[in-house]
Amino acid sequence: MIREPEVRQPQITRPKNRAQTIDIAVIGLPKSGKSTFIKSISQYTEWQDKPHYSWYFGRVRANRDLILHFLEPPSTELFDFIWIRDLLSNLHATGYIVMVDSSRPKSFGPFVSILYTLRGMYPEMPLIIAANKQDHHRAWKATDIQMGLGLHDYSVMPCMAQYRDSVKEVVIELLRQMSPEDL
Repeated sequence: MIREPEVRQPQITRPKNRAQTIDIAVIGLPKSGKSTFIKSISQYTEWQDKPHYSWYFGRVRANRDLILHFLEPPSTELFDFIWIRDLLSNLHATGYIVMVDSSRPKSFGPFVSILYTLRGMYPEMPLIIAANKQDHHRAWKATDIQMGLGLHDYSVMPCMAQYRDSVKEVVIELLRQMSPEDL
């Protein structure tokens, strides 16, 4: 008796679920706590050198389906509308965390300029204001910053960038603002 060769059925391999990656820009004036914020939440950080400036990058796997990338663009001491407009147009972030040093009221004017420039360019973009340095004795409370600067349409959250739990609350609130299309 002649045996027919065994025919094997091809194995159907399903692609593994790829984790969703969300890019979050952490912007603000120098010394507002951007790098500390990213270090506190990230499992991996590095400086990424680009021509003429460096970016700070952080990465954390929130769960098996979600990876968060944190991007800190270079900042400048003086607010420059052209600089921030060009910077934002090249970011392509899914959401923004705008850091403000709540212990330095002199920085509130330039902070508001950055905020309104960002909102003018991306009116529907998820955005959280992190009122950093809440542990400082001269810090304005997040609600005082919100009311005092007329930021009624913004979420202003207290933050202490050196504490992971504080940073995590800000990030979770930003993720809550995102629609399923953003994710």
